[in-house]
Amino acid sequence: MQLKRFLWFFVFLAIQVLVFNHVQVYGYGVPMVCILPILLFPLETPRWQILLWSFAIGLLEDIFTNTPGMSAATLTLIGMVQPALLRSFTPRDEEDDDAGLVPSSHTLGWAAFVRYLIVATLLQALCFFTLEAFSFFNIWKYLINILSSWAMTAIILTAFESIRSGTSRHTAT
Repeated sequence: MQLKRFLWFFVFLAIQVLVFNHVQVYGYGVPMVCILPILLFPLETPRWQILLWSFAIGLLEDIFTNTPGMSAATLTLIGMVQPALLRSFTPRDEEDDDAGLVPSSHTLGWAAFVRYLIVATLLQALCFFTLEAFSFFNIWKYLINILSSWAMTAIILTAFESIRSGTSRHTAT
């Protein structure tokens, strides 16, 4: 299981560094897809393990993208709040059996899973660009960066989940 997780992190890191870091709309916003493997940790995963994986992928992303510490800090924050976010979007009728919950569109339902992605990616974009700007001097550029990165990331991750859920559904049958 850890090898599979490592491969997913490696694939998303490679996609981020080689493809998405070169995608910008008029110089604003970059899709940040490395958040998805962090959001897919099962609810039963110990928090220290989530934090360690989050920091590691953030540090590797920082090394390859020349963003000193911003990705590591942002993804570590996402790793810290991931269990609480996941619990808040878990259907109430499954509270008794939510210890083994693996977040996906199948287990949460599409609406709840998309809301989970939207909140997590908004938090990521807000944190990342606040650390990057470190001031509110140019508020419009700051807001455009946040909104464009957030929208692109949420759309791309929803597409990844659609492909992932479609693949798992066909594999199961």
